[in-house]
Amino acid sequence: MKYKLDDNVPAGENLMYAFQQVVLFVASAVVMPVVVGYALGLSQGEVATTLQRTFVLCGVMTLLQVNFGHRFPIQDGPAGLWSGLFLIMAATMPTLGMTLPLLRGSLELGLLIAGGFIMILSITGLIDHMAKLFTPLINGLLIILMVLQISASIMKGMLGVSDDHPHVETKAMVIAMFTMVVILLINLFAKGFIRTIATFIGMVAGWILASVMGVTEEANLLENGWITLPKPLAWGPLHFDPGVTITCIIGATVLLSMAFASINGMGAMVEEEITPQKMRKTIFYHGMAAFMTGLFSSIAFMPYVSSIGVVEMTGVAARKPLNLASIFMILMGLAAPFGALFATIPSCVGNGALIIIFALCIGQGLREFEKVKFESRENLIVGLSTIIGVGFMFLPSGTFAGLPSVVSCLLSNGLIVGMGAAFLLEHVIMPKQENRKVS
Repeated sequence: MKYKLDDNVPAGENLMYAFQQVVLFVASAVVMPVVVGYALGLSQGEVATTLQRTFVLCGVMTLLQVNFGHRFPIQDGPAGLWSGLFLIMAATMPTLGMTLPLLRGSLELGLLIAGGFIMILSITGLIDHMAKLFTPLINGLLIILMVLQISASIMKGMLGVSDDHPHVETKAMVIAMFTMVVILLINLFAKGFIRTIATFIGMVAGWILASVMGVTEEANLLENGWITLPKPLAWGPLHFDPGVTITCIIGATVLLSMAFASINGMGAMVEEEITPQKMRKTIFYHGMAAFMTGLFSSIAFMPYVSSIGVVEMTGVAARKPLNLASIFMILMGLAAPFGALFATIPSCVGNGALIIIFALCIGQGLREFEKVKFESRENLIVGLSTIIGVGFMFLPSGTFAGLPSVVSCLLSNGLIVGMGAAFLLEHVIMPKQENRKVS
């Protein structure tokens, strides 16, 4: 390591490393809020303020984790899993009679409840028992089922297809494919820092092409003034929906495994032991992040595993550059023109980037499966859960319309049905032999 956790970094280098972290922050914090915001029915101005709140929360939660939680140089930002869940609900809920404004209010409350639930697990120590339920088999299935369910929304976004425009939009398709290819080529052939910001470079390239082809809307950089403070519950008043709330709790619980992976991986990188107390602090602030994104209407966060690669690439594990970058992110989030500018990124560009992000998520799911020794039992669990989950995804939208709203909401979500089947098969119907002996 060039600089260890507590080392002082010279001012010039500190600024350079902080700027690099800001670029990585922006690369991860822009694409998902833009795509999800438009899917949730937000206007360009509302997407802009959502981006601003996301920037501020990225800075605030990273500062809290780096200085009081895990105390490692790990960025906190919007999670791909949460983006997928939001897009899935945006696509399925209107078919059940829920309007997008009501869904936004339900998501706010769902994140508040899910975040509070995770904080309680941390404070009471129940987190250790809860984590045991989410085996590698369960985690892998959830990630893969989520990507399969979200794939239709991504492809529609890339092709410019919607309820109002049921046919392929040629310009949108060309721009999305161009964005995807640029990111793919950088991932395959670039090295070092350039490779870590492949998504950002691809989005900028797609954004420029969209501007040349006349697809982007004109940016009104001062629509929200010069400075905008984060507004609580900006997506509308809270609304309770059992199906949305259950989905949020499941999503928050599953993402614990990603938090564990980030912290354990960084601990190994900087050669520092991960004590139970450190892990509980980390999970507490992880729950707080979900709570804060519910309060300030944004996509919930996770600690980025990619931060491990950044430390390995640069040899800089010092906290100071990330602290400075977090402060820059807060300042950018308060400056309204930044959000207004990024909100002009067309949906086709965002979806062109998302397809690469979720393709990599499939790899995360497969890596979870690598931790499992596959025999007849495991094959049955994965096979049955996948067939059931994907089968429910393809059922007609009105299949469960005659059932109570809570049941209809849950059964209309193939991801939830597939995961329910996986939990039953893994822990109840076909528990491992050693689990039976213990019971």
